[in-house]
Amino acid sequence: MKKIKIHKINNIVDLLPDDLLSEILSRVGQTFSTQLGVARLVCKAFFKQVEHPLVYQRLSFDRLAVGSWGIPQMVYLYHRCLVNKNPNAIFRRGLLFYFDGKYTLDGLRYLKQASNCQLVDTVYVYGLVIFASHDVNEKDISLKILN
Repeated sequence: MKKIKIHKINNIVDLLPDDLLSEILSRVGQTFSTQLGVARLVCKAFFKQVEHPLVYQRLSFDRLAVGSWGIPQMVYLYHRCLVNKNPNAIFRRGLLFYFDGKYTLDGLRYLKQASNCQLVDTVYVYGLVIFASHDVNEKDISLKILN
C-alpha cells in the first residue's frame, strides 16, 4: 500500500495571492496606520506586502503619532507616501511649501494636486487659499470649489 503524502501548511496566508494581501494591508493602513508595523511582524508574506505601493498610496496620517516613531522612520514613511502619490502626504507637503513662503507656487501646485483626489479637507483648504489670493479670477474659481 502506497503512503499518501500530506503537505502541512505552515501559514495559510502564504496561499493568498499577493494582490489580495496588499489590498488587505492597504485597508489596514487606511484606517489603522499605526498597526502596519505590527502587521509587518505577523508573517513573511505581510512583511513583504507592507512595502507594496498601494499600501503607501492609501496610508492615513490621521492617527500617526510622530513622537512614537524615530525621525528616520517618519522621513522614510513620508517619502514613500509622496513617491506613491498619497493624497495626505501631498497635502501636507503643499501646506508646508505654501506657508513657508519660499515655495508658494510649488505649495499651491501640491495643494491643487491633493484637492483633485477629492478629500474634503484638501478641497476646502485649497479653496480657502485661492480665495485669499488677490486675483479676482481666482476668487470665482475658489467659490465654485467651496460650494
